[in-house]
Amino acid sequence: MPKVSICIPTYKQVEYLRKTLSSLKEQTFIDYELIVSDDSADDSVFNLLQEFDFKGKLKYIKNSPALGSPANWNFAITQATGEYIKILHHDDFFTSSESLAKYVKLLDQNPSSSFAFSGSEIELLSLKMKKVHRCSAKKMQKMVASPEILFFSNYIGAPSATIFRNSKEILFDVHLKWLVDVDWYIQMIRNNSKIVRTPEALICTVHGGVGQITQSVFSDKEIQINEHVYFLNKIFNKITGRKKYSVFFQLLFNKYKIENENDLSAITFVPNQLESFFSEVFKLKNKAIFFKKVNYWLRKYTLSDYTLTIKKMFK
Repeated sequence: MPKVSICIPTYKQVEYLRKTLSSLKEQTFIDYELIVSDDSADDSVFNLLQEFDFKGKLKYIKNSPALGSPANWNFAITQATGEYIKILHHDDFFTSSESLAKYVKLLDQNPSSSFAFSGSEIELLSLKMKKVHRCSAKKMQKMVASPEILFFSNYIGAPSATIFRNSKEILFDVHLKWLVDVDWYIQMIRNNSKIVRTPEALICTVHGGVGQITQSVFSDKEIQINEHVYFLNKIFNKITGRKKYSVFFQLLFNKYKIENENDLSAITFVPNQLESFFSEVFKLKNKAIFFKKVNYWLRKYTLSDYTLTIKKMFK
């Protein structure tokens, strides 16, 4: 049995995948198996793999029909035989030859932990720049105490920044695309709160690539509304301080011009336990808009009146 299974769910984009595979070949830690689960309709991924010799470590699976994301991630995980599982998306790569060894060390040195993650170097293609995403000790403490905080901000990063023990008990929710990773993290932390991290950026994630899922769902009104309502329903009984969730949805509904419960129901199913919550959200949202309008007109009237008074004084 290999120590770690490297799971790479793929869909075309061989220009990025080549860099992913090259970074894996450079690793000093070699006790791994490589699972490539391919959703591509063509043979571009298969042909690229012929350029690399993984010395019998490679298991390639062609999915027909394509599974889609995140079902393809789940399938790759179910094929893993290693003690640990390391997801590596086809447009992400290791930052150094020691990255995989450091990931394995996180779990080896913390046997009571089932989940670990690192910092991430983020390459922003459109801006031609890089930044580093790290989870601070303070954020880590908050996240462990209340995993649902990830609803508002992803402290961990992309799934490529993680490594976990091979139990196959927790898979990605196939109903989600945009929030699929944070939903999975919440489940993992609930299952075992003894997670570990390193602030070191052991992987690089590429943002802004053509064909990336995040690009297609970021501004999709139906996906954003559907997923946030569905996700809230999953965690609703665990959350505290519902006011911040109310403010979040007020802002979300303002962004997508969702004015009332009928508008919301036209886009997504609203579970019974959320009906009163959203009723209150719309009351507060509309009240806030009303007071903003009143404030605007009061300021406008006062300024106009003040201007006229000044003019009269200097006639």
